[in-house]
Formats: sequence, structure tokens, C-alpha cells
Amino acid sequence: MSEQEATPAPDDVAQAGRVRLADWLTAEAGNPELATSVEELAGWPAYQAEEFLVFVPPGFANRIFLLTDRGITSFAPSEQSLPQAMEAARQ
Repeated sequence: MSEQEATPAPDDVAQAGRVRLADWLTAEAGNPELATSVEELAGWPAYQAEEFLVFVPPGFANRIFLLTDRGITSFAPSEQSLPQAMEAARQ
């Protein structure tokens, strides 16, 4: 992710986003044993890009998460650029 596309999110914004993302990931898992905690997401960098909060898992994960007031989506950076994913999320 280039600096032109996103900037680091303020800590309070990132933390609020982590709470939402943990809830969403837990719901998507469909099994309480696979619940995601906010603490597990603490090391995930968070960026702001236009109206999106962007979470990038550490390591070599091929999934990036976009959060807006309207919801949460994800994309594979090997298949889409951040601008392409943001445009698709707006549809």
C-alpha cells in the first residue's frame, strides 16, 4: 500500500475499527470456537483511505479488510489494487 493511497489511522479510530472487525470476523466464522478477539487484531496496521478504514493482517496474508459506515468487505491484493477494491466496495 503506497503512502499516496492511505495514511496511518489515529489510534482511537484504529481501535474502534478493530472492535468492529473482530465482531465481523467472528460472525463470518459461524462457530463460537473460532471467535476473533480485539487483542488478536492489535498488531494489524490500520490506515485511512478516503472514506475507508483499511486493515492489513501482518505477514503474507492475501486478504485486506475495508471498513466503512456501510459495512465491511475484503479483497485479495494479488487480484485488486486498493483503489479498485474501494471502487468495488462502493457499488
